[in-house]
Amino acid sequence: MPGEFDFIDWVRRQQSSSKTVLQPAGDDLAILKWSADDLLLVGVDQVLDGVHFDSSVHEPQAIGRKAMNRNLSDCAAMACLPAAAVISFALPHGVGVDFAKQLYQGIRQAGDKFDCPIIGGDTGSWNGKLAITITILGKSAGIEPVCRSRAKIGDQIYVTGPLGGSILRRNMEFEPRIHLARQLAKNFRITAMIDLSDGISRDLPDICKGGTVGAVIHANAVPIHADVSKLPDHADPLSHALHDGEDYELLFTSPDHIPPNLATPIGQITDGNAVEIEISNGQRLPLQAKGWEHPL
Repeated sequence: MPGEFDFIDWVRRQQSSSKTVLQPAGDDLAILKWSADDLLLVGVDQVLDGVHFDSSVHEPQAIGRKAMNRNLSDCAAMACLPAAAVISFALPHGVGVDFAKQLYQGIRQAGDKFDCPIIGGDTGSWNGKLAITITILGKSAGIEPVCRSRAKIGDQIYVTGPLGGSILRRNMEFEPRIHLARQLAKNFRITAMIDLSDGISRDLPDICKGGTVGAVIHANAVPIHADVSKLPDHADPLSHALHDGEDYELLFTSPDHIPPNLATPIGQITDGNAVEIEISNGQRLPLQAKGWEHPL
């Protein structure tokens, strides 16, 4: 019966070298050629069965695509280009090699869209649920990376798309905003940026903490996705837009006017450390963090 080593041999046969990847998966370490005038960015992200996906419902290729796309979205958050990825599977006993291959193929499909090859990794099996960990390597490629810590008082706060209701579809199938992030960073002064994985109410405070600033969001300016109206509890659409998370749009700040076809202004960076929302009558209330947080 095919086992782990058959799967690893199969993975090795999927690899190919390139100008950047001199030695892909198959040795103890991959070998990359890196330009002296470029910056290397490195990140890691993990997805867990029962938290980020449901393996009893979602197809393995869709799970793999989401795992990779989350990492690619982190590249978008810093306006860098993905260069390569290393993956690790903790597979439940008994899922079989075909299941593992489909996971790999989903990861590769997502990476291929952005010329991001898989250059190595590790597999194991256990009595627990499926866990996938991906380490992403990115390159600045002529554009200075955008951090989340440089927002300035007076900057406008923008989002790149409508929010809320991602649980219906977009939490599994989404397009990382890499090209849009690069366009924004190249043509405008982007002072801070983050991808909306946990929701505005949790991700915006991260920007504020990094820049030791506050923020005010205008309730009537927040774009709400049409999917919200399809939710059973759709009576408060704004709450979904602020807290649902896993939209994977970009939240960023800039002193510049950003064209409406690229992003929507939803508020301003303010003095102090309060993160607030301004409701219809002009009253400001604290923006309570209700987005996703892993319980410990």
